[in-house]
Amino acid sequence: MTRYALFLALCVALAGSIYAKGRVDGKAALQARYEAAQEAAREATAKLEAQRLIAQAERDRLARELEDMANAEPVSVPDALPASRVRRLREIQ
Repeated sequence: MTRYALFLALCVALAGSIYAKGRVDGKAALQARYEAAQEAAREATAKLEAQRLIAQAERDRLARELEDMANAEPVSVPDALPASRVRRLREIQ
């Protein structure tokens, strides 16, 4: 009877240690996947931010160019915009 109890205790201890090891391994794998997903999201965010900054710089350059073109044209009638300015404004829309 003592042998069976000892054998049963050994089986329970073995099963417990296998369960604990599996749980630790599972947590480690989950943590690794989480960190990989965070790194991928960080890289994607950095890439999108770089694209946004490039687009913003291009937009600013075009706005300055349009403003310079508008300021370079003399005002012929102070009460109205010249036709070329109206055409430029329509191009923006």
